[in-house]
Amino acid sequence: MLSLFNGREHLAPPPQSIDIIRSLIGGTFSILILILLSKLTNNLFIMAPFGATCVILYAVSHSPLAQPRNVILGHFISAFIGLLFLKVFGVSALSIALSVGCAIAAMQILRCVHPPAGANPLVILLTAHTIQYQWGFLLFPVLLGSIALVLVAWLVNNFKAEKKWPIYGLAIIHSKENHK
Repeated sequence: MLSLFNGREHLAPPPQSIDIIRSLIGGTFSILILILLSKLTNNLFIMAPFGATCVILYAVSHSPLAQPRNVILGHFISAFIGLLFLKVFGVSALSIALSVGCAIAAMQILRCVHPPAGANPLVILLTAHTIQYQWGFLLFPVLLGSIALVLVAWLVNNFKAEKKWPIYGLAIIHSKENHK
């Protein structure tokens, strides 16, 4: 029997102090900016999955999951699928579950996997009884909120950083050099 606690596991190395400070500042500043933009414009710029996006943007910023393409397109595609399922199929256990599965598959096919975006269909379908979702939700908060997060991450992750962020932006074409 495979044991989950066999004593041979090793924790990831502890982060450097500068990385913890960057995460603290980045996560705080990112969410604060979204809240302030929401208040200043009377448009929603924030949604719950953006908190998890901040974890990825600052704690594992050099992961493919934290790159601008993945953040922006992942959120957009997943929210689109959530809205599509809401409008076409309504809310049911099957539509909720299938919308998440389709969002994951679409992100894989389009090569923009971003785990927090997998929550977008859940947010949309599980709160549809209290919020009247329209297609404009794709603009506010999904698209403009995720772009704002990427811009803040660019500032924070590059401030006195040894490694520059992002590794790649919104690349549409996968060059042959990336396969080497």
